[in-house]
Amino acid sequence: MAIVDRLYIHFPFCRHLCNYCDFYKKVRVDSSETLGFHKYLENSVEPHNQLLNENGLTMTDMASVFIGGGTPSLWGKEGAEYLDDFFQKLNVKLRKDCEFTVEVNPGSWKEEDLMAWRKLGANRFSLGIQSFNQTFIKHLDRVHSLEDVVDTLKFFNERELNFSVDFMLGLPFSERDNRDVLEELKEVLKYNPNHFSLYILTTKENYVHHNHLPTEEWIEKEYMDVSNFLKQHGYLHYEVSNFAKPGFESTHNLAYWESDSVAAFGPSATGFLSSSRTRYKWRPARAEFEIEILTEKEFKLEQLYMKFRTNRGLNFDDFFSEAERPIIKNLTAEWQKTGLLESVGDGLYRLTSKGYLSMDGLLNQIFARTKSL
Repeated sequence: MAIVDRLYIHFPFCRHLCNYCDFYKKVRVDSSETLGFHKYLENSVEPHNQLLNENGLTMTDMASVFIGGGTPSLWGKEGAEYLDDFFQKLNVKLRKDCEFTVEVNPGSWKEEDLMAWRKLGANRFSLGIQSFNQTFIKHLDRVHSLEDVVDTLKFFNERELNFSVDFMLGLPFSERDNRDVLEELKEVLKYNPNHFSLYILTTKENYVHHNHLPTEEWIEKEYMDVSNFLKQHGYLHYEVSNFAKPGFESTHNLAYWESDSVAAFGPSATGFLSSSRTRYKWRPARAEFEIEILTEKEFKLEQLYMKFRTNRGLNFDDFFSEAERPIIKNLTAEWQKTGLLESVGDGLYRLTSKGYLSMDGLLNQIFARTKSL
């Protein structure tokens, strides 16, 4: 029987609902809501086991666990102790080399809670910093302050904990207020994070600052400046939005980009079973999920898209017919000349940092000239 050894759990509560965020979340009013969430997780076990059984799969000791949200650091010591029991209900343990990540927001954690997570096995923390400038923290409607950011970074640095920093590009009023993202990153680097996740802000048309977002030219320059800056400081640009010191790449996120199976629990959490091309998403109101089974063509397209995102490289021959390979060869030659693509040997190619910015356009060129996808 095939195994699933990656696990995502979605904690849906926050102190405050930021105006740009479209993840499923709500403000926790009292402790009864946490108990309701625990009940939701418990009610999820049986239907999840049935889904795995139907697909010839079983959960085994975890290679990675990721607690996302929401604001999982609000779950605190209670959450760490609850998950210890929940893992037993799932009949899983953590492997000795398990990468166990917990998301932490500045101003929304206590030292005793973090120590409880460490006791459970958490060995990686993702800090939702977003900006190192009070003006832009306010523009983002974040509930924390710059002082909270400094206190959080200082705590993790002084205890030599393994942590990643979430940072956002393309923020509202960036041009008007002349945001200097490199100066912000220089301040963050003083605390020696092992990993950065750099996201370009994407919003819907009803976003309150929709008309105050910077131009594409501004965002592209910001992205390239940040990429070059972090690479100069020893970080690998190993995925479109992710940079890591060598050896500190997120193995959990790499599993998504390699289209591996990832089990998921929690309202609105999405899991994937690679062997049957099955994606399932939990409903927010009750412990039931909706299923989408990808066709072979859809799965192949998703694999191409995911492999395009990382620096591991892909072999185009795996995706296209012999008749189409000359077309792909001409395209890749064009992209190499313009600095968008590079060869990494053994027939593998990967996008450069410049290429990542053009990824959707490059894929559209492929679709326009081939029929395999």
